[in-house]
Amino acid sequence: MAIQLQSLDSLRYFESVARHLSFTEAAKELCLTQSAVSQKIIQLETRLGYPLFERKIRQINLTNRGEVLFRSVHNSLSQIRSTLSELNVSAPTSELNIYCMPSFANRWLTPRLNSFQDSFPNININLLAVNPEPDFTKEQIDIGIFHGLSDSQSSLQQTLLIQDYVYPVASPELVKRIKLDNIYDLKNTNLIHDSLPNAKLASSWQKWLFERNVHIDEVNYNKGYKFNQADLIIRAAIDGQGIALTHHVLVAKDIENGRLVRVLDGISPCEEVNIVCFKDLLKHPPIKIFYDWILNQATAFEEEYGLEKII
Repeated sequence: MAIQLQSLDSLRYFESVARHLSFTEAAKELCLTQSAVSQKIIQLETRLGYPLFERKIRQINLTNRGEVLFRSVHNSLSQIRSTLSELNVSAPTSELNIYCMPSFANRWLTPRLNSFQDSFPNININLLAVNPEPDFTKEQIDIGIFHGLSDSQSSLQQTLLIQDYVYPVASPELVKRIKLDNIYDLKNTNLIHDSLPNAKLASSWQKWLFERNVHIDEVNYNKGYKFNQADLIIRAAIDGQGIALTHHVLVAKDIENGRLVRVLDGISPCEEVNIVCFKDLLKHPPIKIFYDWILNQATAFEEEYGLEKII
Protein backbone atom coordinates (compact mmCIF):
# COMPACT_ATOMS: atom_id res chain seq x y z
CA MET A 1 0.00 0.00 0.00
CA ALA A 2 1.39 3.41 -0.98
CA ILE A 3 1.98 5.86 1.87
CA GLN A 4 0.73 9.39 1.20
CA LEU A 5 2.97 12.16 2.52
CA GLN A 6 0.57 14.54 4.21
CA SER A 7 3.33 16.90 5.42
CA LEU A 8 6.98 17.18 4.44
CA ASP A 9 7.50 19.14 7.67
CA SER A 10 7.06 15.95 9.66
CA LEU A 11 9.95 14.37 7.73
CA ARG A 12 12.09 17.44 8.37
CA TYR A 13 11.35 17.19 12.10
CA PHE A 14 12.11 13.46 12.02
CA GLU A 15 15.45 14.07 10.29
CA SER A 16 16.47 16.58 12.95
CA VAL A 17 15.49 14.33 15.88
CA ALA A 18 17.22 11.34 14.28
CA ARG A 19 20.38 13.31 13.56
CA HIS A 20 20.65 14.60 17.13
CA LEU A 21 19.00 11.56 18.77
CA SER A 22 17.42 14.17 21.00
CA PHE A 23 14.02 15.84 20.99
CA THR A 24 15.50 18.71 22.99
CA GLU A 25 18.29 19.49 20.52
CA ALA A 26 15.94 19.11 17.57
CA ALA A 27 13.49 21.54 19.18
CA LYS A 28 16.28 24.10 19.58
CA GLU A 29 17.34 23.72 15.96
CA LEU A 30 13.77 23.93 14.66
CA CYS A 31 12.83 26.80 17.01
CA LEU A 32 9.88 24.82 18.40
CA THR A 33 8.96 23.44 21.78
CA GLN A 34 10.04 19.90 22.61
CA SER A 35 6.38 18.96 22.99
CA ALA A 36 5.55 20.21 19.48
CA VAL A 37 8.37 18.18 17.94
CA SER A 38 7.36 15.07 19.90
CA GLN A 39 3.77 15.39 18.70
CA LYS A 40 4.90 15.70 15.09
CA ILE A 41 6.92 12.49 15.38
CA ILE A 42 4.00 10.65 17.01
CA GLN A 43 1.72 11.78 14.18
CA LEU A 44 4.25 10.60 11.59
CA GLU A 45 4.59 7.21 13.29
CA THR A 46 0.80 6.89 13.44
CA ARG A 47 0.47 7.54 9.71
CA LEU A 48 3.28 5.11 8.88
CA GLY A 49 1.96 2.43 11.21
CA TYR A 50 5.25 1.62 12.95
CA PRO A 51 7.62 3.27 15.48
CA LEU A 52 10.69 5.16 14.31
CA PHE A 53 12.35 5.49 17.72
CA GLU A 54 12.95 3.30 20.73
CA ARG A 55 12.17 5.55 23.68
CA LYS A 56 14.06 4.95 26.91
CA ILE A 57 14.60 7.05 30.01
CA ARG A 58 16.75 10.03 28.93
CA GLN A 59 17.67 8.27 25.69
CA ILE A 60 16.19 7.51 22.28
CA ASN A 61 17.47 5.26 19.50
CA LEU A 62 16.33 4.67 15.96
CA THR A 63 14.48 1.46 15.16
CA ASN A 64 15.62 -0.55 12.15
CA ARG A 65 12.94 1.06 10.00
CA GLY A 66 13.82 4.44 11.49
CA GLU A 67 17.46 4.04 10.43
CA VAL A 68 16.45 3.21 6.87
CA LEU A 69 14.09 6.19 6.69
CA PHE A 70 16.65 8.53 8.24
CA ARG A 71 19.29 7.72 5.61
CA SER A 72 16.80 8.39 2.83
CA VAL A 73 15.37 11.60 4.29
CA HIS A 74 18.77 12.98 5.32
CA ASN A 75 20.25 12.40 1.85
CA SER A 76 17.18 13.87 0.16
CA LEU A 77 17.16 17.04 2.28
CA SER A 78 20.89 17.50 1.72
CA GLN A 79 20.36 17.22 -2.02
CA ILE A 80 17.50 19.74 -1.91
CA ARG A 81 19.62 22.25 0.05
CA SER A 82 22.51 21.79 -2.40
CA THR A 83 20.22 22.32 -5.40
CA LEU A 84 18.71 25.47 -3.90
CA SER A 85 22.21 26.85 -3.26
CA GLU A 86 23.23 26.15 -6.85
CA LEU A 87 20.12 27.90 -8.15
CA ASN A 88 20.79 30.92 -5.97
CA VAL A 89 24.43 31.11 -7.07
CA SER A 90 23.46 31.15 -10.71
CA ALA A 91 21.09 34.08 -10.19
CA PRO A 92 22.47 37.33 -11.67
CA THR A 93 21.62 39.35 -8.56
CA SER A 94 21.34 38.36 -4.92
CA GLU A 95 19.76 40.27 -2.05
CA LEU A 96 20.96 39.98 1.52
CA ASN A 97 18.93 40.91 4.58
CA ILE A 98 21.28 42.36 7.22
CA TYR A 99 20.31 43.37 10.75
CA CYS A 100 22.22 45.65 13.12
CA MET A 101 21.62 48.29 15.78
CA PRO A 102 20.57 51.70 14.33
CA SER A 103 23.51 53.66 15.79
CA PHE A 104 26.01 51.03 14.66
CA ALA A 105 24.42 51.06 11.19
CA ASN A 106 24.61 54.83 10.93
CA ARG A 107 28.06 55.42 12.36
CA TRP A 108 29.99 52.27 11.40
CA LEU A 109 28.37 50.06 8.78
CA THR A 110 26.75 52.32 6.17
CA PRO A 111 29.86 54.46 5.59
CA ARG A 112 31.64 51.25 4.54
CA LEU A 113 28.93 49.84 2.27
CA ASN A 114 30.09 51.78 -0.78
CA SER A 115 33.25 49.69 -0.86
CA PHE A 116 31.19 46.51 -0.68
CA GLN A 117 28.91 47.66 -3.51
CA ASP A 118 31.91 48.59 -5.65
CA SER A 119 33.44 45.15 -5.16
CA PHE A 120 30.22 43.13 -5.42
CA PRO A 121 27.70 45.06 -7.56
CA ASN A 122 25.44 42.01 -7.99
CA ILE A 123 24.75 41.69 -4.27
CA ASN A 124 22.12 44.08 -2.98
CA ILE A 125 21.92 44.91 0.73
CA ASN A 126 18.61 45.25 2.53
CA LEU A 127 19.57 46.77 5.90
CA LEU A 128 17.23 46.36 8.87
CA ALA A 129 18.30 48.79 11.59
CA VAL A 130 15.70 48.81 14.35
CA ASN A 131 15.16 48.57 18.10
CA PRO A 132 14.57 46.18 19.72
CA GLU A 133 16.50 43.29 18.23
CA PRO A 134 14.39 41.01 16.02
CA ASP A 135 13.94 37.30 16.60
CA PHE A 136 16.79 36.01 14.46
CA THR A 137 15.19 32.58 14.06
CA LYS A 138 11.74 33.77 13.00
CA GLU A 139 12.47 36.70 10.70
CA GLN A 140 14.07 36.60 7.29
CA ILE A 141 17.55 37.76 8.25
CA ASP A 142 20.66 36.39 6.56
CA ILE A 143 23.23 38.00 8.83
CA GLY A 144 22.84 39.75 12.17
CA ILE A 145 25.28 42.15 13.82
CA PHE A 146 24.67 42.17 17.56
CA HIS A 147 26.14 44.18 20.42
CA GLY A 148 26.61 41.40 22.91
CA LEU A 149 25.71 37.77 22.29
CA SER A 150 22.62 36.57 20.47
CA ASP A 151 20.61 33.60 21.74
CA SER A 152 23.05 30.71 21.59
CA GLN A 153 22.01 27.89 19.24
CA SER A 154 24.03 25.07 17.76
CA SER A 155 22.79 26.01 14.29
CA LEU A 156 24.27 29.52 14.53
CA GLN A 157 27.78 30.66 13.66
CA GLN A 158 28.74 33.52 15.98
CA THR A 159 32.04 35.36 15.49
CA LEU A 160 33.64 38.28 17.32
CA LEU A 161 33.62 41.34 15.08
CA ILE A 162 34.98 44.13 17.32
CA GLN A 163 35.86 44.35 20.99
CA ASP A 164 34.19 47.51 22.28
CA TYR A 165 34.86 49.94 25.14
CA VAL A 166 33.12 52.82 26.89
CA TYR A 167 34.79 56.11 27.87
CA PRO A 168 33.91 59.82 28.27
CA VAL A 169 34.36 62.29 25.41
CA ALA A 170 33.83 65.99 24.85
CA SER A 171 34.33 68.58 22.14
CA PRO A 172 37.73 70.32 22.06
CA GLU A 173 35.98 73.66 22.59
CA LEU A 174 34.30 72.46 25.80
CA VAL A 175 37.58 71.11 27.16
CA LYS A 176 39.13 74.56 26.69
CA ARG A 177 36.29 76.25 28.59
CA ILE A 178 36.08 74.09 31.72
CA LYS A 179 38.41 72.58 34.27
CA LEU A 180 38.79 68.82 33.83
CA ASP A 181 41.82 67.83 35.85
CA ASN A 182 40.20 64.82 37.54
CA ILE A 183 36.99 62.83 37.70
CA TYR A 184 35.43 65.11 40.33
CA ASP A 185 35.57 68.01 37.89
CA LEU A 186 32.65 66.39 36.05
CA LYS A 187 30.46 68.47 38.39
CA ASN A 188 31.60 71.54 36.43
CA THR A 189 29.62 70.63 33.32
CA ASN A 190 26.56 68.79 32.03
CA LEU A 191 26.60 65.04 31.66
CA ILE A 192 24.93 63.64 28.55
CA HIS A 193 22.89 60.55 29.39
CA ASP A 194 21.26 57.65 27.64
CA SER A 195 17.58 57.74 28.62
CA LEU A 196 17.32 53.98 27.89
CA PRO A 197 20.11 52.67 30.15
CA ASN A 198 19.08 49.02 29.74
CA ALA A 199 19.09 49.07 25.94
CA LYS A 200 21.88 47.66 23.81
CA LEU A 201 24.59 50.25 23.05
CA ALA A 202 23.44 52.21 26.10
CA SER A 203 25.88 53.67 28.61
CA SER A 204 25.36 54.60 32.25
CA TRP A 205 27.13 57.42 34.07
CA GLN A 206 25.91 55.97 37.36
CA LYS A 207 27.57 52.61 36.68
CA TRP A 208 30.75 54.19 35.31
CA LEU A 209 31.14 56.46 38.35
CA PHE A 210 30.30 53.70 40.84
CA GLU A 211 33.02 51.53 39.29
CA ARG A 212 35.44 54.33 40.23
CA ASN A 213 34.05 54.77 43.76
CA VAL A 214 32.54 58.15 42.98
CA HIS A 215 29.22 58.79 44.75
CA ILE A 216 26.34 61.09 43.99
CA ASP A 217 27.32 63.58 46.69
CA GLU A 218 30.69 63.97 44.90
CA VAL A 219 29.40 64.05 41.31
CA ASN A 220 25.69 64.28 40.61
CA TYR A 221 25.30 61.60 37.93
CA ASN A 222 21.67 62.64 37.33
CA LYS A 223 22.42 66.16 36.07
CA GLY A 224 22.51 67.09 32.40
CA TYR A 225 20.67 66.01 29.26
CA LYS A 226 19.06 62.72 28.31
CA PHE A 227 18.67 61.31 24.80
CA ASN A 228 17.24 57.97 23.65
CA GLN A 229 19.68 57.38 20.79
CA ALA A 230 23.46 57.10 20.74
CA ASP A 231 23.58 59.28 17.61
CA LEU A 232 21.93 62.15 19.50
CA ILE A 233 24.27 61.71 22.46
CA ILE A 234 27.33 61.92 20.22
CA ARG A 235 25.90 64.88 18.31
CA ALA A 236 25.30 66.74 21.58
CA ALA A 237 28.89 66.07 22.67
CA ILE A 238 30.27 67.32 19.35
CA ASP A 239 28.17 70.48 19.75
CA GLY A 240 29.71 71.11 23.16
CA GLN A 241 26.58 70.55 25.23
CA GLY A 242 28.39 68.42 27.81
CA ILE A 243 30.45 65.29 28.34
CA ALA A 244 29.13 62.02 26.93
CA LEU A 245 29.88 58.44 27.88
CA THR A 246 30.19 56.73 24.52
CA HIS A 247 31.21 53.53 22.76
CA HIS A 248 34.60 53.39 21.08
CA VAL A 249 33.17 51.72 18.00
CA LEU A 250 30.84 54.70 17.47
CA VAL A 251 33.22 57.63 18.11
CA ALA A 252 36.70 56.41 17.11
CA LYS A 253 36.57 58.26 13.80
CA ASP A 254 35.33 61.48 15.45
CA ILE A 255 38.29 61.32 17.84
CA GLU A 256 40.70 60.64 14.99
CA ASN A 257 39.46 63.68 13.02
CA GLY A 258 39.39 65.98 16.07
CA ARG A 259 35.66 66.48 16.47
CA LEU A 260 35.84 64.82 19.89
CA VAL A 261 38.55 64.17 22.44
CA ARG A 262 38.71 61.53 25.14
CA VAL A 263 38.70 63.11 28.58
CA LEU A 264 39.77 61.80 32.00
CA ASP A 265 41.01 58.29 32.67
CA GLY A 266 38.66 55.36 32.70
CA ILE A 267 38.15 53.05 29.76
CA SER A 268 35.70 50.26 30.55
CA PRO A 269 35.38 47.09 28.44
CA CYS A 270 31.79 46.39 27.43
CA GLU A 271 29.89 43.87 25.34
CA GLU A 272 31.67 43.11 22.09
CA VAL A 273 30.14 43.36 18.63
CA ASN A 274 29.41 39.94 17.10
CA ILE A 275 28.34 38.79 13.67
CA VAL A 276 25.80 35.97 13.57
CA CYS A 277 24.57 33.71 10.80
CA PHE A 278 23.02 30.27 10.44
CA LYS A 279 25.82 27.85 9.63
CA ASP A 280 23.94 26.39 6.67
CA LEU A 281 23.57 29.87 5.13
CA LEU A 282 27.33 30.32 5.02
CA LYS A 283 27.35 27.77 2.22
CA HIS A 284 25.53 30.36 0.10
CA PRO A 285 28.29 32.35 -1.66
CA PRO A 286 26.77 35.88 -1.40
CA ILE A 287 26.28 35.43 2.35
CA LYS A 288 29.80 34.05 2.79
CA ILE A 289 31.14 36.97 0.75
CA PHE A 290 29.49 39.54 3.03
CA TYR A 291 30.48 37.60 6.15
CA ASP A 292 34.15 37.59 5.12
CA TRP A 293 34.01 41.19 3.91
CA ILE A 294 32.71 42.59 7.21
CA LEU A 295 35.30 40.60 9.17
CA ASN A 296 37.98 42.20 6.99
CA GLN A 297 36.42 45.62 7.61
CA ALA A 298 36.58 44.99 11.36
CA THR A 299 40.26 44.05 11.10
CA ALA A 300 40.94 47.26 9.17
CA PHE A 301 39.03 49.26 11.81
CA GLU A 302 41.13 47.76 14.60
CA GLU A 303 44.32 48.58 12.70
CA GLU A 304 43.27 52.18 12.02
CA TYR A 305 41.30 53.04 15.15
CA GLY A 306 42.60 50.56 17.73
CA LEU A 307 42.20 51.53 21.35
CA GLU A 308 45.94 52.13 21.69
CA LYS A 309 45.61 54.99 19.18
CA ILE A 310 43.57 57.09 21.63
CA ILE A 311 45.17 56.20 24.96
